[in-house]
Formats: sequence, structure tokens, C-alpha cells
Amino acid sequence: MKNWIIPELDKQKIRELQALYGLPVFTCMLLTIRGITTKEEIERFLNFQSPSDDPSEIKDMKRAANRITNAVMHGEKICVYGDFDCDGISATAMLYSYLESVFADVMYYIPDRNSEGYGMNIKAVDYLHKKGVKLIITVDNGILAIDEIDYARSLFMDVVVTDHHKPKDILPRAYAVVDPHRSDETCRYRDYCGAGLVLKLLCALENDSDMIMENYLELAAIATVADLVPLTGENRDIVKQGLVYLGNSERIGLNELVNSADVKKLNAGAIGFKIGPRINAAGRLGSPYDALDILLTENEMVASERTVKLNKLNSLRQELEEKIMTDIDRMLMQRPELMYKRVIILSSPDWNPGVVGIAANKVVEKYGKPAILISETNDVCKGSGRSVAGFSLVDAVFACSKKLLRVGGHPMAVGLSIKREDIDSFINDMDNYANSFELMPLLTLRIDTSLNPEVIDFSMLEQIEAFEPFGIGNPTPVFAITNAALDKITPVGNGNHLKLSVSRKRARINIMKFFTKQEEFQYSEGMILDIAVTMEKNSFRGVDDISFIAKDIRLSRGSLDYEKLMYEIQNYDLFLSGVFRSSVHGDKLPVRDEFKVVYIYLLKKKKTIFSVDFLLYEIENCRKNIMPELQPIGAFKLLFILDMMKELGFIDYKRCVDRLEIVLKEVKEKRDIASSALYKKLKEEIGNAG
Repeated sequence: MKNWIIPELDKQKIRELQALYGLPVFTCMLLTIRGITTKEEIERFLNFQSPSDDPSEIKDMKRAANRITNAVMHGEKICVYGDFDCDGISATAMLYSYLESVFADVMYYIPDRNSEGYGMNIKAVDYLHKKGVKLIITVDNGILAIDEIDYARSLFMDVVVTDHHKPKDILPRAYAVVDPHRSDETCRYRDYCGAGLVLKLLCALENDSDMIMENYLELAAIATVADLVPLTGENRDIVKQGLVYLGNSERIGLNELVNSADVKKLNAGAIGFKIGPRINAAGRLGSPYDALDILLTENEMVASERTVKLNKLNSLRQELEEKIMTDIDRMLMQRPELMYKRVIILSSPDWNPGVVGIAANKVVEKYGKPAILISETNDVCKGSGRSVAGFSLVDAVFACSKKLLRVGGHPMAVGLSIKREDIDSFINDMDNYANSFELMPLLTLRIDTSLNPEVIDFSMLEQIEAFEPFGIGNPTPVFAITNAALDKITPVGNGNHLKLSVSRKRARINIMKFFTKQEEFQYSEGMILDIAVTMEKNSFRGVDDISFIAKDIRLSRGSLDYEKLMYEIQNYDLFLSGVFRSSVHGDKLPVRDEFKVVYIYLLKKKKTIFSVDFLLYEIENCRKNIMPELQPIGAFKLLFILDMMKELGFIDYKRCVDRLEIVLKEVKEKRDIASSALYKKLKEEIGNAG
């Protein structure tokens, strides 16, 4: 369940844009929603520009370029020191292949994820020193390597840092530090990924920027999408033109990889879901050098062999993710109190440390809460976390870092290292930190606007395409089809997906709900729904049509206050986890008549699976019919009553993340709700609060 955020349309601004620039109303609406309203912004967004910001605007860029040029001219041994993710591998390939093309004495080094971890380390510096390296150039790392760079300097090795991560209060004492997030930085655009920053470095090294774009832009585009940096400004230009070069790439291995990934349309989505994950899989589960070979090789046999290997690793990654999610569902069903915590933190010796970050993101999407997953494969355990917008996970982890060996990240994602024996203490600290907030942010779905299905036409798709490429900072437009009657539910794809036929007045459309079986679908034919959808072109037998894909579904907006419902569920979880606040839980115990309304409704229904919103809506209708004098039963009280009914033996009941599974039991004798231990607990808490 997600809280929908639908902005108010600035109709006056939309009319102004239409009058000034002669653009279609739908285009003006999307521009206004995204805050693109000035002539310069609109032209910059709709008309492609080559990445053209002067690289010398970035601090230390000239100094870095001069040092590298000097090293090439004097035949000094250079090492490109990369990272094991898609961004780091792409950046390494770009800089290494350029330096090799100008006849530099160059090598590359990427640390092992498991034995070395992220960034520079002392052993690696020693190794490079023995190899005769005089200049280390970091890509996608280095800004935090204070001690390691000092050590390299003590061995008379210069270091040029190129990194896009946020620095600490002090910068490393490198020969040059190229990082747009330096506190003293004044450059216009700062949101590059590591490979994007290397692209700027190459432009600073080479007078012919067109040649740089032609040879390296597709790698920068792949990294920009895969590293989840905002697709705004120059990044959007990098990806938009980079996709053109990717479609005509001369890199044998990259072409082999793209072809093997069964890419139907070469866009940012193909990079994000098919190409990027394959490159990342090498660093997560194998050797990043296999992915680097694909980007560098000119040998077809090597390209084919490495591609087969990466595809196998990617399949293994998917299997491991699925296993982790199965483990998590089992853990939370066996110990539901873990699911009620405000931050879900789980650990296992069976989880691969290279995959826990991806799985943590899936936990957030499924359970609607920040999540940290820890791999206990060694005495020093590695964890990765993801968050919901509005809760800074990095601030939370830093506040609870006394037991952590290593930590880093940003508000939405963290990585950490911790000793196995300290995990429980860390979890306890995180519980206390999260519980210090009155309310936690809700998982949200941002919707561009509501659309009347009667006015949707094919020209809208063409206008949407002008906003590509989509990604972080420029998401795929999501539209709400509100007050739509669900006319028919049709299983498709061997029953694994659903086609929903809906109507509103004279308009009828079909909406696909993927990866949902009919028995898992909570809504019934005849219900009035709000459906959040994306739209895309579908071509079948030469005929183009509009495909609607459901992103979220809920009862019509007038039926329930979803934000209130979600906060009540959050507050009930807080109560179950042992924290009571009368200000949010209220001071009212359920009365017998409320218990009776819920029981009467369940007695009449044959269904055993309900979504919380569906059951709440139905219970409210039942209350209005049989006991209108009662106040409405909210989500907190409904979940409380169901748990009491289970405790007293009236129902078999399991609360899953997205549904309630309820089976009515035969009860022959009366049972007093006041005898429930849960009832006594709430009564005691209310008394203490009073």
C-alpha cells in the first residue's frame, strides 16, 4: 500500500506555456508538473544538447588533466583504480582505454568486493608501488581514502581523485581532488556519476570533444542510469545521446551483451533492468574484471565467453534474490514482531553480501518500511540498507554507529560492516532511534495527474516520449484513472497476470496487472477503483495501440482516507512492538458491538483473503447498515479486534504484508473480550497514559 501524492495542476501556468510556445496542452501540463516552466528550461529539456559544460569549471580538473598529461609524456606508470559496480567498471574502461589510445603506460586495478571492500586500501597501494606505479587515478572512489592517499604519498606516488560521492569534513591530500560535491565547489552541474565525471575529465584531456563523445558516451550513459543519479540537466543529455551511440556501438563485447539480454527497445529502462544488472552481477558474485573485459575486448571469442559468464551470474543473482525474499517472508511470518518494527533489520549466514542491497530495496517496496539486511558469512558481517523518502537512513545509522566498523551512504541507501556479536545491540539502537519519531514517513507513489480515459489518445504517447529518458529525477509519468468501474477480471499468461477491463462513463480500457494471480487480487467485479497507470505503445501485427500498466490499485478516493489508514496501521505496529502513545493510539478500547459488527460481516462472507482497505470499507458499510449509532471503526481498532478474535479462538488469522487471511472457526460458547490478554494490555496502557 502506498500513499498517493497527486499535485494540484497550475492551470494558469499551463495556459501561459501553451500561448507562449505553441506546445500541446498535455506537454505543457507535464512540463508544469515537473517544474520546467522558463523558456531556457523548456528548450534545454526538449531539445537535446551535447554534454557541453566546460569541464574546467570543476575544481582541480585542470590540475588533474595537467598531471595526467605530464605522466603520459614522461612514460610514468599510471594505474586507473576503479570500483566493482557498473559505474566504477564503466569509468575504469573509459579512462583506461583512452590512456591506452594515447600510448600511456597504464594498468587498471579493481578491489575485490569481499576480501578488500570498497575504495582504496593499503595492501593495494603496496601492490601498485611494487608494480612501479607513479600515478594513481581513482574513478568512482577515493574521496574518503584519507589514510590510504597519505600512505601513497609516503611512497612518492601521486594520486588524482575523481569521485562523485560526498566527502567528509576534510579532503584527502591528493595531487588533485575532482569531486563536484566538494564544499568549495562552484560548478553549475554536480550530479554526475563516476563515469560521467570521467567523461568530463576526458574532455579536459582532449581538445576534440566530439571524438570523446563518439567513443565513450555510451559507457557514460550506461553508468549514469545504473548508478541511479538524477536524469536531469547534463546527465539527461549524456543518456539521451549515449543511447544513440549504444545502438551503433563499435564495442564488440558491449554489442554481444546487449544482444544476449533480449533488449526489445533500447532505452533507459533496458539499461536499468537488463544491461546494468549484468555488469553489476560480475562485481557482486564473480570478478569485476569479467565485465571490464566485455567493455574493452576486441576479440569476439572473449566477448562471447564473458557474456555467457555474466548472463549466468545475473541468473544466479536473481535466484539468490528470490531465496533471500523467501527467507525474509518466512522469518517475518515466524516472528511477526520483526515486521512491526519501524525499520526492518534482518540477518542470515545464508545471504550473499553482494546481493543484500538489491533485496533490501525489494523489502522496502513490499513492506513499506526502511530495511537493512546483513550477511553473516564472516565474523565481520556486511550489511546494506534502503529507505523510504523522508527518513534519512544514513543519519539513522550514523546515530547508531558505535558498534559499526565501517559505514557510508546517503539518505536512501547505506552500507555497513559490523561484528556478528554486535548485531543485536545495533538493532536495539536502531529501534530506539526510529521510535523517537512521532510518525514515520509513508511509502509514497507520486502521480503526475488524474486523466479522464475519454480524452486519452495516441498523441499523448508521442508527447510522453519527448520526456525520455526516464529515471531518477525524471520518472516515467504515472497517471490516476479515478472512479473506474471494474467490469471484468481476466487471467492471462497462464494465470500469472490479470487483464482488468474498466469503464468510466462511455470510455472502456484494459489495464494489465502483472505478476498477480486472480486468487491474490483483492477487488471484485463491480467495485469502483482508482488505478495508477503508466502508458506505453504496444505494437501487434503492425497495429499500434496504447497499453495501460497498473502501478497501484485502491478503492475509489471517496471511500477511504488512505493517508489516515496507513498511519493507523503504522501506529498499530508501534503498539504491537511495545510502544504506546495515547496521542496516536487514542484512549478508546473496542466495545462489544464493534467486535460484533466485524464478526457478523465475516460470518456472511465466504472470502478468506482481504486487503486492509477492502475489509475496512466493507466493515464500515456493514456498521452503517446494522449499527449506525456506532462510530466508524478505524484501521487500528480493526486490526486490534482481529488479533483479539484470533486469541479468543473465533478465527484463524494471518496478517501478511499485503493481505489478511481469515478463516472463521466454529464457536459454541460465549467468550468475554475482556479476558483477552491483548485487550488487557491496551487497557493497562490507556490507564498508565491517563
